[in-house]
Amino acid sequence: MNSEEKLYSIALSIISSPAHNKIWDYIYTSHPSEIYNRIEGKNKLRVQGFISAKYKGEPFEAARAIYDHAISQSIKMIDFWDRDYPPLLKEINKPPLLLYYKGHLNTSRSLAIVGTRNNDKKSSQVTRRISSELSKLGFTIISGMAIGIDREAHLGALQSNGSTIGVLANGIGIIYPSFNRDLYTAILSTDNSSLVSEYPPDVFAGKWTFVRRNRIISGLSLGTIVIKAGMNSGALITSRYAIEQNREVFACPGLAFDEEYSGCHNLIKNGAVLVSSTEDILRELPISNDIQTSLNALEFENRSEDISNRKVFVDENNLKGEFKEDSIERKILNLLTDGDKDMDSVVRLIDCNTSEANKAILMLELSGEITRDGNRISKS
Repeated sequence: MNSEEKLYSIALSIISSPAHNKIWDYIYTSHPSEIYNRIEGKNKLRVQGFISAKYKGEPFEAARAIYDHAISQSIKMIDFWDRDYPPLLKEINKPPLLLYYKGHLNTSRSLAIVGTRNNDKKSSQVTRRISSELSKLGFTIISGMAIGIDREAHLGALQSNGSTIGVLANGIGIIYPSFNRDLYTAILSTDNSSLVSEYPPDVFAGKWTFVRRNRIISGLSLGTIVIKAGMNSGALITSRYAIEQNREVFACPGLAFDEEYSGCHNLIKNGAVLVSSTEDILRELPISNDIQTSLNALEFENRSEDISNRKVFVDENNLKGEFKEDSIERKILNLLTDGDKDMDSVVRLIDCNTSEANKAILMLELSGEITRDGNRISKS
């Protein structure tokens, strides 16, 4: 699709009340320019409010500014009419008309992992294990870049040199929550992962963008795995979208009478697949010969050594190799021998800049050497 047609697809994606303008009635039969010209004569088209705070003017004018800004930031764009638009996402009700992404958008075999922001050590271990094992089997792990289970899901994939996609509720360029700045950087530092948003670059999240983000997480995926969720968890919104999209839903049971797993318990009561191992997930999915071969090898590996207790040593280039004695990572580990520390103290005591410290802390977290609780870190 040429750049002029791309401008029309951007314009369609940012106007107010797309449903009122009946855009989705035309997307399967008409090109973006045809749709735009058809609806332009019927209604006064306006840019959605939270987008117009950044990109002003009428929709086509704003679209040109968005296009130029995305290109200047090396942000790629793919719209509904592109042949490479993710096929699973194209199947959902009212799919995003345009996606912005940075990195490598690998959606050929994807699974979503979601859950509470209030994770604990056990749920973090379960998330890392499932994410890591699925990554080793060639699945792309998709989640929402929130703190808690989302973060652990992305880290589990990175830990295994796997592919992960972070779906944002804001435009690429806005790092939210700021706690995940290191994760944001780590994903963009790989050559097989990406950040994705349906919102233009540098646009802040709006009132409903987090909920709408969830339909993309499930829509890109063969199935959605809920690790830990109470009855009010946003992860249940993702699972509801998955059900509407006719995708598989999986849930970890947790402990009986544990309210923080009550959302998972309810999903299982209503037909979600109970997950006690990665194999429970794979049994519900079409398994190719290459996955079966990898699964057999993984089962042998797990019998030999419990991977939930194993530490994987990493470096910033290829996520493998022990930390050198004079490295920042080793200095941080030495600091933690007498107890946990807050991150500000770590930066001050090892005398390095914040960026270097954050990168080292992420590597230690990926390696399983440390655990992180808010702003505090401690040895695992």
